[in-house]
Amino acid sequence: MPPDPARPAHPPPTGDIAPAGADLAAVAASPRPRPGSEGSGVTGLGAGQGPVADLVIGVGARPGVDAAEILALIDAGLRAVGATPAAVLALATVTARGDEPALLAAAHHHGWPLLAHPPALLAAVPVPHPGRASHAALGVPGVAEAACLLAPHPNPPPWTAPPGAPRPQLLLPKQVAARATLAIARHPNPAPHDRRP
Repeated sequence: MPPDPARPAHPPPTGDIAPAGADLAAVAASPRPRPGSEGSGVTGLGAGQGPVADLVIGVGARPGVDAAEILALIDAGLRAVGATPAAVLALATVTARGDEPALLAAAHHHGWPLLAHPPALLAAVPVPHPGRASHAALGVPGVAEAACLLAPHPNPPPWTAPPGAPRPQLLLPKQVAARATLAIARHPNPAPHDRRP
């Protein structure tokens, strides 16, 4: 389907797909309540600043996965890393799953953008737990871990960063459910436009 010229280039976090590498300034600036924003899992609090959303959740899924399975994986993953939904910057996946109803529903449920990365970009990210299913279906060693490690903003990807530059940290390695996988990474020093109000 051709892009709708009436839609903004960077949609608000309503579950719409944001292009990979999108500047999330519009997302971060959009006023909306963030569930659990006063919870202990919010990271990056500075003097006079609100919480910083610095987590990216990567999700791999089989076609037709149920939204309840995705939401349960997200809830369990956030509990495992001691974070709240307010600490999440985006949900990320591969372009082939960018229009998967369950992923769109999960992103919409939490008010996060859904980033859809092309397979070639995901394949360039080293992952600690490659999977045969993602390689057979999409030609990539893994979706969840690679998607969460990709930069969700216009900074250089982590594998081209200068020596000594902070890199995303894989907080939760690939978790496997019946029809989906999930991983969570923290992106250090989110750009000022990524800060949540």
